Amino acid sequence: MRWSDLFDDLEAQMTRADRDQFEADVAERLGAERAAVTLGALVTASHGSEVRLTLLDGSLVTGGVVDAAPQWLVIAAGARTRLIPVTAIAQLQGLGAGAPLPREVERRLSLGHALRAIMRDRAEVTVRASGHAVSGRIASVGADFFTLEAAGDAGPRVLPFAAILSVDALV
Repeated sequence: MRWSDLFDDLEAQMTRADRDQFEADVAERLGAERAAVTLGALVTASHGSEVRLTLLDGSLVTGGVVDAAPQWLVIAAGARTRLIPVTAIAQLQGLGAGAPLPREVERRLSLGHALRAIMRDRAEVTVRASGHAVSGRIASVGADFFTLEAAGDAGPRVLPFAAILSVDALV
């Protein structure tokens, strides 16, 4: 055996080992990046997509995503828009498998921000919550709840964010 053949064989083995290690490192980093993507990030990247959602109560919502943030998305369906908290989604179809991480401004847009925008517009809404629906106008928005002034009621209803399936408004 010649020395040059031996060195060539050793060099080929080292090159193959380096390539295998590089591919393992890339796979590990890709897995870590995928693990960092949240449902909120997918939702934020969904602006303009046609989606089909199944909510926690089993109801279906389809339409185009007209606005989104990590905690919520707004679906347009006909003359209505529907604000849906990400926590109310049981299944989501129509989005890609990857998404960029939301920018700082998007991360800060909470469900409360979206509800305050509806309140400022004094829009008539129908709130679908766990087990019931009620219509009226949003009177105030707290950190994790809002109050709704329903027509003919004795007083405003307090609705926790966690109970909301959707907030529907006419556009």
